[in-house]
Amino acid sequence: MIKSKNSIAHALLFVILFLLSSCYYDELVESEPLAEDVVISFTEDIQPILKTNCSSCHPLLVPALDLTENNAYESMVNEAYVIPENAEGSTFYQRLLGNPTIMPPSGALPDSDIEIIRRWIEQGAPNN
Repeated sequence: MIKSKNSIAHALLFVILFLLSSCYYDELVESEPLAEDVVISFTEDIQPILKTNCSSCHPLLVPALDLTENNAYESMVNEAYVIPENAEGSTFYQRLLGNPTIMPPSGALPDSDIEIIRRWIEQGAPNN
């Protein structure tokens, strides 16, 4: 009986230690900043951000700005939501910062995505 209680106690101790060791949290690692000479591609860098975060509402709920895959560039640049080489003056960029309200409404994009968009606009917002 005592041997059985010891076995159960050891098993229980093992399970508790195992569970406690699995509660380890790594520190959040900040992504490396982009090098100044990195060229941002609309197709490879911007469009995936738009597809993931924006195209479910634009144009379905907000038809003035169509951010779907084949229409986003023309809609953003031709309708002056993006002013090439002027992120601060671009309505699209300002909305990502929360001026006057944050977009997307579900919450701000990661800083790294906002920086990619800023860099793309500052690089002239090329359709590449």
